Amino acid sequence: MTTRTTNEEGVETKEVNCWASPGCHDQCRLLATVKDGQLVKLKGKRKTLNTRATGRAAQLLFRSCPDRLPHLLEWLYHPDQLMHPLKRVGERGENKWERVSWEQALDEIADKLKQIKAKYGAESLALAEGTYRSDMYGIRTRFLNLFGNPGNIGCAGTVCGCNKHALKTALLGTGTIRDIVESAKCIVSDGWNMTQTRRRLWLDIKERLQREEGLKFIVIDPKETEAAKNADLWLQIRPGTDGALFLSWINVIIEERLYDEDFVDKWTFGFDQLKQRASEYTPERVAGITWIPAEKIRESARMYAMNRPATFCMFGVAPDQIGLNGLRVEQAKICLRAITGNLRVEDGETPLGPGPIIHGKMGIRDAMLQLEEKCSPEQRRKQLGADRFKLMTWPGYEIMNKLYQEVYGIPLCMSGHNFLPPQPLVWRAILTGEPYPIKAMFTWTSNALLNASNTKLIYKALKSPNLDLHVVLEHVMTPTALLADYVLPIASKLEKPMCTTVEDFAPVFSCGERAIKPLGERRPDYDIFRDLAIRLGFGEYFPWETEEELADYRLEPLGITFNEAATERYVITSSEPWTYETINPKTGKPTGFATRSGKVELYSNVLEELGYDPLPFYEEPPESPVRTPDIAKDYPLILTTGNRDRPQFHSEQRQLGMGMREQNPDPLVDIHPDTAKELGIANGDWVYIETRRGVIKQKVRFNAGIHPRVVDVASHWWFPEEPAQEPWLHGAWQSNANVLTLDDPEACDPLSGGWALRGLLCKVYKAQMP
Repeated sequence: MTTRTTNEEGVETKEVNCWASPGCHDQCRLLATVKDGQLVKLKGKRKTLNTRATGRAAQLLFRSCPDRLPHLLEWLYHPDQLMHPLKRVGERGENKWERVSWEQALDEIADKLKQIKAKYGAESLALAEGTYRSDMYGIRTRFLNLFGNPGNIGCAGTVCGCNKHALKTALLGTGTIRDIVESAKCIVSDGWNMTQTRRRLWLDIKERLQREEGLKFIVIDPKETEAAKNADLWLQIRPGTDGALFLSWINVIIEERLYDEDFVDKWTFGFDQLKQRASEYTPERVAGITWIPAEKIRESARMYAMNRPATFCMFGVAPDQIGLNGLRVEQAKICLRAITGNLRVEDGETPLGPGPIIHGKMGIRDAMLQLEEKCSPEQRRKQLGADRFKLMTWPGYEIMNKLYQEVYGIPLCMSGHNFLPPQPLVWRAILTGEPYPIKAMFTWTSNALLNASNTKLIYKALKSPNLDLHVVLEHVMTPTALLADYVLPIASKLEKPMCTTVEDFAPVFSCGERAIKPLGERRPDYDIFRDLAIRLGFGEYFPWETEEELADYRLEPLGITFNEAATERYVITSSEPWTYETINPKTGKPTGFATRSGKVELYSNVLEELGYDPLPFYEEPPESPVRTPDIAKDYPLILTTGNRDRPQFHSEQRQLGMGMREQNPDPLVDIHPDTAKELGIANGDWVYIETRRGVIKQKVRFNAGIHPRVVDVASHWWFPEEPAQEPWLHGAWQSNANVLTLDDPEACDPLSGGWALRGLLCKVYKAQMP
């Protein structure tokens, strides 16, 4: 039954999806009140359908976030929101613009793309993208494949969970596993402060801890967070050493025979090789690596293995951001899930096939829109990084796609952020022309100067005369947008409909209608891709004139219209999830896993075929007291860059007047009081944080719960109230953590190209204030 109503005064109330408007992935249902075309009220719907429990009936949640939701209207109607297409008339960074029509902007952009493609090839276009700001990834990849581009997309997804999805696909045959945080008997939180990044999830867990006797909670963090204070075990780890810890867990579980022998025998490949590898990681040895006492390592391993089902909270990204050894952490976690039987269908983190499927029919997922066959083998070989960082580029995709199609009958998604070349290679290709020049860039809701590593290099690339065209699709004028040639105002999630499979990361469709029509001259991003495709000569592949028409096409196989889905169904799931035990109607046998062995690969055939070690292992971060002791003499503290304070999200909501920056007005660096005392620093002082790559300034917050040798700086800070024109760029330099971080290809994860944002070396000293 639809919940859309209109009263006698013409005031309309309807359900919409919040879903990152702005800054979150939870897709909460909201009640929107609209009067005379203006959004006048938003409130959380008490029973909120959420896709977190993918593969089961959608989970019921009973809260919407109290700190962001009250300010969404202030965000939407803030005067800094862009309303018209702009064309640069001064130098990049001068903040000199002229307002132009959409027709002029798109005509000129398309003409420039034609010229660049003719002279330099389709591979000379690159994209920079941000954290899940759209549901048009299938359309973006359709556009790129038709253009002939090999997928040169730089995105934070490489170091923000999407790399895990790619590795799961290699080891499990699917990147999607069921979230069981609402039913697990043991919850492990590694690499994230959920109390700030997923507050609603933390409140769910906290309620369970208070309500359920026997629920175990393990937190792995160098800082004593609110979650750590509520944990049964808090493991205060040295940043960047998570892989060693989990290999030691495997060691303990195998040595003490705490593993699930039946599941291991029936559904895993390579157990004996894993056992041999894990024998190298005794708790005593790993204690010296991680700073965690050996007995705590044993106790935590036993707690995880003996309280089933157990789950790793899926969103922790800190291990993704340590460079060299990043994905080996996830590989060890997958092995732990498998050997303990925590991947079982009955109650575990079950690997899930695609969906949703209703009456034997599957909806049109992103993978079924992407047209990967339109990108020729010759062009595929040109993808940046494909010769070196192979898991998330064409070499890995082609192996995994073949296995996936054999089992599931549809392509593996290459539209999501599980398929990305390393972003550091994009900036270097602009500056050096190697292995070929990048001449055009589209920045799509990404503030790369703030969210990508090595800000100085990015600035040089975006200012370089080598870059002939830079187009930014945005909501507000960011420091990155100030370095564009065209800035195109796109509709926010409240101004556009939604029909998404979450980059094909979930076997569901989540649907919602727009709250209001786009403000000013803003347009949905779908329109931009479609209109450029028409101008570039392949518009026939975009027959849907609107996003609603596209959504109808995607839902048609399920017998559902978009209107029905958006106003009555909201979340569409399969009646039964597709698991490894599902009987394949063609063979009459269980589906198994879409891997070479048909099992969970503890010893990965995919990684071996790509030329990598097939087993998990640990190595030091690229910069650490152990690997680089000479550097540690001058930079004795260990830097991590994940400090966040709600309600701001990444580089969003920094504008004063949105109601969110006011709650946390300054960038804060957490430091232990004893360390600060040694350095002559008081609580509240402004200090400089310095690495070999640069210096920034933040305000000290004493934290007695952080390890004395670790400092945690706030990320993504800029100051929109400061001047736009250079040299200020809205304060992009002064407190920006990525001035400090490391993106040298030699320091990146060899599997994914993930760069190093944490576990680096720094020093801290008091700032000289004017």
